Amino acid sequence: MKNVAVLMPATVRPFELAIYSEVFGIDRTADGVPAFDFAVVSEHPGVPARTLGGLQMTASAGLDRMAEADLVAIAPGERVDEPVSDAVAEALHAAVRRGARVVAVCSAAFTLAAVGLLDGRRAATHWMYAPELARRYPRTTVDPDVLYVDADPVFTSAGTAAGIDLCLHLVCRDHGAAVANAIARRMVVGPHRSADQAQVVETPTPDVRHDNGIDAVLDWSMRNLHQNLSVDVLARRAYQSRRSFARRFRAATGTTPYRWIVDQRIRRAQALLESEPALTVEDVATHTGFPSPGMLRQHFHRRHGCSPSEYRARFVPVS
Repeated sequence: MKNVAVLMPATVRPFELAIYSEVFGIDRTADGVPAFDFAVVSEHPGVPARTLGGLQMTASAGLDRMAEADLVAIAPGERVDEPVSDAVAEALHAAVRRGARVVAVCSAAFTLAAVGLLDGRRAATHWMYAPELARRYPRTTVDPDVLYVDADPVFTSAGTAAGIDLCLHLVCRDHGAAVANAIARRMVVGPHRSADQAQVVETPTPDVRHDNGIDAVLDWSMRNLHQNLSVDVLARRAYQSRRSFARRFRAATGTTPYRWIVDQRIRRAQALLESEPALTVEDVATHTGFPSPGMLRQHFHRRHGCSPSEYRARFVPVS
């Protein structure tokens, strides 16, 4: 993925458009991030698009620019029922036919659904729009709970910040965890969240006696992924019962302790596979706390669709 075209509708939500620009449109080659050929396009280049808040934005490129993109990203409009022209529909289908990826954050999933690109696919959108997307497009399997869905070559996400997670996921797939982390650091965003994390995290407003027990356990776990991190172990470190800890953990993170630990271990494995070519897969499994190389391979393939060795070959070519 080196060439990115963002499709801007006649009315556009500026935050989601800015996510694409922030991840793909800024030169971060000094930080080891590859340069992306980035453009914002519209069906009517030169005609200002209206945004929430009264801003106006103008794309200088037309739909023909999408024909050379590796990734076509769709910015959502102000309304989910805005019609999609035949020209836009054909440009999106043409992109998929020639092997490009298509990504839609938040309510931009309605654009993909309207042109049939979500038929028979699982998709995400903002939880507020999920029932409407499912009602309008019954051939789409709408998952209202996840942050994003990787249905390669079509990708969809929940609202606002989940779009950042999805874009970093796309970068990680093609350029590795180190590049994705470099972008995240520059954007000053927290650790990348996994796709199956809940959209709504019901963290209660802290009082003056704010309990940092869960945060402390998360920090300790990140430093000790090679150890036994069962729920019982984590609950004891938090001085809580197993049941109370599991409930509070999900309220704070949007996922279960088991899923969170597996996700962190997979991410650490990615980093080691990219940066430590001398380590065997068995070594990586030991360093990341998987009980066996087989368990690492199983979870890694489920997450990335390839084995650890195949993943490493993408970033550390065999001489």
